[in-house]
Amino acid sequence: MIVIDGGFCKAYQPTSGIAGYTLIYDSYGYRIVAHQPFAGRKKAIEENWDIASTYEIFERMNHRRKIARTDIGRQLKAQSDDLMRLLRAYKDGAVIEQHEQK
Repeated sequence: MIVIDGGFCKAYQPTSGIAGYTLIYDSYGYRIVAHQPFAGRKKAIEENWDIASTYEIFERMNHRRKIARTDIGRQLKAQSDDLMRLLRAYKDGAVIEQHEQK
């Protein structure tokens, strides 16, 4: 997640009318979220008031990008495959557990 335009900085609120933006990129695509100013702790507690946000999706992925389709995902899959082969070798007796006594 990337925060842009000053985030929740009060200095920008009179000019922009909002508390800031958040640019969100996830497996579905990109969206920008505009946040309204925080009304304060008292209002939040007594009136159950929360920060209101609106968003607009401006780029949607044709196919969801899942971890398995990333470089890190391929590395994790390779590590998992290595561990499964090691487990299979242990169960088949090809790898023998060794204990050292001190």
